[in-house]
Amino acid sequence: MIQGMQQTPAVRQSQVLAPQMRQGLDMLQMTSLELRAELQHQMETNPVIEDVVGKTERQLSTTLPDEHASGTVSERELDFTPTGEAAQQTLSCDDADRDYYLQNMENFHASTENGAVDPDAQSRRQALFDRQIKPETLQEHLQKQIAVSNIPESNQKLAKLLIEYIDEDGYFRGSLPDIIMVSHASEKQILNTLAAISSFDPLGCGGRNLRECLLYQMEKLEDSPWEDEVRALIDHYLPDAAAHREAFICEKLGIQPSEYKNVLSEVRKLDPKPGRGFTSQSDAALYVRPEVFVSRAKSGRWVARVTDRDIPEIRISKKYLALLNDPNCPADTKSYIRERIRAAEALIISIDDRQDTIQKIAQAIVDAQPDVFEKKSLIFLKPLTMEQIAQKTGVHNATVSRTVRDKYMSTPLGVVDMRRFFTAGLTTASGETVSNVAVKNRIRLLIEAEDKKNPLSDESLAKALTADGIKCARRTVAKYRESLNIPGAANRRIK
Repeated sequence: MIQGMQQTPAVRQSQVLAPQMRQGLDMLQMTSLELRAELQHQMETNPVIEDVVGKTERQLSTTLPDEHASGTVSERELDFTPTGEAAQQTLSCDDADRDYYLQNMENFHASTENGAVDPDAQSRRQALFDRQIKPETLQEHLQKQIAVSNIPESNQKLAKLLIEYIDEDGYFRGSLPDIIMVSHASEKQILNTLAAISSFDPLGCGGRNLRECLLYQMEKLEDSPWEDEVRALIDHYLPDAAAHREAFICEKLGIQPSEYKNVLSEVRKLDPKPGRGFTSQSDAALYVRPEVFVSRAKSGRWVARVTDRDIPEIRISKKYLALLNDPNCPADTKSYIRERIRAAEALIISIDDRQDTIQKIAQAIVDAQPDVFEKKSLIFLKPLTMEQIAQKTGVHNATVSRTVRDKYMSTPLGVVDMRRFFTAGLTTASGETVSNVAVKNRIRLLIEAEDKKNPLSDESLAKALTADGIKCARRTVAKYRESLNIPGAANRRIK
């Protein structure tokens, strides 16, 4: 050992989530129906927890008419303006709340005196059964394959996140910067994970454009004598193929026109929309129940309200509380009851914290996008990131991501996935920003109004946007155009 140097043991820091915190995070990303299933399980495994039958005030304040399930919101039912202490009240239980909870709840047994099953429990089970038999979405199909894939366990959470951004056709529509920010993964990790997802059934899902989607499916043609030519065509000459530039492609590939037909035949074995055939997200929306309802308050402000209509209201059984004061109750039984009560308390707090967090984040989103609700169109989305909402609500970016996962809002424009309110943006000449949704809509309108005999090139579209005050590079225009499933100018031309 070199004189003057000493070896010291390395000190490593690690953060381990407390069970209650982990429970809270898990509940946060559950849908209300998933949470309902979890609470049913908790009631079946923890005897001190029981479901409240007469929901009185809470039921009256949160249960909405059936008409709202279709996305139609009645202002008469939803019009409210929180004021005073009620406007600032959180749902988290403090010690006083828990003491009151333990001392004042009425006794109720989950089953009747003769052992018959509680009708509410039957309803819950039926709801869960109904949910299980609904058609499978593409996202659900892909998620099931993660555990049996070759994706490292350390990247499986990332894979789940990426799959959420795969659209109905099988294309990845997420923003890499946003995902990097939320997941803390590198761009290389994200792209490698997308490539792994592309090998799932159906092949090709996860491609960011048609080229990637088709290249991901090349293993279908492993035995084809034209595999190299097909790969080259997809990689470099798809626009030329769409424009029927046969002679040009044959020259580049070094093949004859008769051989080119064979190449095209092989290309047609690949699916440009590998996700079709599964239940669409719009169809899936028929099976979801919104957890947030948006309406205009009397003050004119758009307000979000979280409903707990699908969540059983639970409490601690008075019967077990009484046993703690029973001198004839064995000490080990009392110890077990205390442990179960602590678990029940933690569960109740986690539920309340979940609802409070969803409320805060939903209201922040609504406050950030008032024009969407006022004008009833997503075209009026403003650029918004999860980081901005995290800063406004004082939570972590990952908390925002968990909160909006599989959550829906009932709004004046219908039932909307909460993730739809987040979008990137571009800077205008005046220094303002416009969402990419608005830019895409402008591109679509420009193409609809173009001379079909002389369609606008991506460069011309970029110049038109610049004239409108929107700085947009040709490459960005091409990306947005492709995401709208609009072919290039050569393929739009009518002779």
